[in-house]
Amino acid sequence: MLAAISHDLRTPLTRLRLRSERVSEGTLRTAMLGDIAKMTRMINETLDYLREDARSEALSCIDLPSFLQTICSDFADTGHAVSYAGPARLPYVCRPRALSRAVTNIVENAVKHGSTVTVALRPTATDHIEIEVADDGPGIPPALREKVFEPFFKADSARQDSGGFGLGLSIAQDIAKRHGGSIALKPREPSGLLVSMLLPPEPVLA
Repeated sequence: MLAAISHDLRTPLTRLRLRSERVSEGTLRTAMLGDIAKMTRMINETLDYLREDARSEALSCIDLPSFLQTICSDFADTGHAVSYAGPARLPYVCRPRALSRAVTNIVENAVKHGSTVTVALRPTATDHIEIEVADDGPGIPPALREKVFEPFFKADSARQDSGGFGLGLSIAQDIAKRHGGSIALKPREPSGLLVSMLLPPEPVLA
């Protein structure tokens, strides 16, 4: 099914993009390319949610600060104010590609709704690892903080991306759980949202 989706939808979308780029009228060309890009993101988001390879990824020991700084730099390179705060070195055993997807999804949600985002890393008193993504956006009402983790849940007041299926936080939570961890949403004062990913000292893989 995944192979069929990848081939049968991505191939015509690529043809549409190439044809749209040849449209002479600027406003129409921009609108068409925007719609195609949105459809492509939706397909990629769904494939990421369904794909099994992230669940079978081998464990690796990484330097977590460098790992998070790379994610922050990728966003900063595209014009977003995303910065890292935390220790300079902290080794951690995880599934790197999966964890990168989880943190990236959370940061993507943050930059869509806030102007400044901080990715903080800190060890806890119980030797767990906390990765906290803080933004200065409108936040999420308390009644919706659990619903945003449900696949395909979308609501403007819950800050869901209008260009996707609402799977970003579902994927992040799934990855955290498969490392034996959890994700919680908290209000940020005076405004904004804190997304806290708590990971165990050693992953309890599922």
